[in-house]
Amino acid sequence: MDWTAIFPQGAKLCRIHAQHMVYQLDFSDGKGVMEAYEVFPGILLIFNDFHTAQGFQNERARPGIIEINHCRCGRYGCTLQSGRQVTLGAQDLSISDMGRPCRNSVFLSGDYTGISLVLQLKEAARSWRDILGQTTDLVACLEAQLYSDEVLLLRANPKIQHIVLELYQPPDNYQLAYYKIKALELLLFLAVSSEQQGRMARPYHCGHDAEKVAAIERRMTENLRRRHSLTELAVEFGMGVTTLKKLFYQQYGQAPYQYLRRRRMEEAALLLQSTQLPVGHIAELVGYQNASKFSAAFTRVYGMTPKIYRGTAQLEQNDCLELGKNRDGAV
Repeated sequence: MDWTAIFPQGAKLCRIHAQHMVYQLDFSDGKGVMEAYEVFPGILLIFNDFHTAQGFQNERARPGIIEINHCRCGRYGCTLQSGRQVTLGAQDLSISDMGRPCRNSVFLSGDYTGISLVLQLKEAARSWRDILGQTTDLVACLEAQLYSDEVLLLRANPKIQHIVLELYQPPDNYQLAYYKIKALELLLFLAVSSEQQGRMARPYHCGHDAEKVAAIERRMTENLRRRHSLTELAVEFGMGVTTLKKLFYQQYGQAPYQYLRRRRMEEAALLLQSTQLPVGHIAELVGYQNASKFSAAFTRVYGMTPKIYRGTAQLEQNDCLELGKNRDGAV
């Protein structure tokens, strides 16, 4: 099928290889590359690599298409049609309805890598049945996760990481076959989780105070070394503490301090990947005076210590560089 319409406006097809296509987007401050493989009819796997602080504005609606995004590193943010603010950080996964595109988006960290699994629902459902012989309705499972929401967020999940991170290390000579297996594995995991647990995350809804709550979020995260009290923020923005906590949860899906802790860990993960700063220095930069407490908090989020995370990230980056060389040499 023709997948051209699912790529962002301005994307240019710059290379066609035997098994995949490469699209490039140019921004005033950098560029993005999207490398796409049709693993099955109706199912497209995309490797995303963006080096820009810009994003996309007023993307067209693409009804009948669901997009599953996984962030490997970096941070992506967008404003939905409802006004809700959504951020995708390292190891987070989202499911979104491309028929209800966001108002605007931005690459918050200036660099972003990850994958997208795009499903043209009718064709993907047919492929699902033909390949697996499953009676499970894949489309119904994914749509049940969304309900009336435009986006569902699943924060760092070790089981998902195991599936997704292996996509970056396909065996030689079996690359496309490996992508097929891993794409099916991810979809099967989401379908089974949906049947066993119902909706995997609680829906959040945005009220009329979206801009004020977004300003509170910016104040909380503009200097991660500082911890604002909720009383201080409530006074500054003219609302009660209880109202602040309620509105913040509705808009961001997490309590204020839980969200702040998450943002600190995302920034720490980015620094571990992109710099050689000592772990103790990184702890200070994200608001921890005690390196041991920082290490424990980081391990709770990412399932490994900062030192191990840094070593794993470096190995994965080397693998990606080698894989990129191999891809560029493909015909």
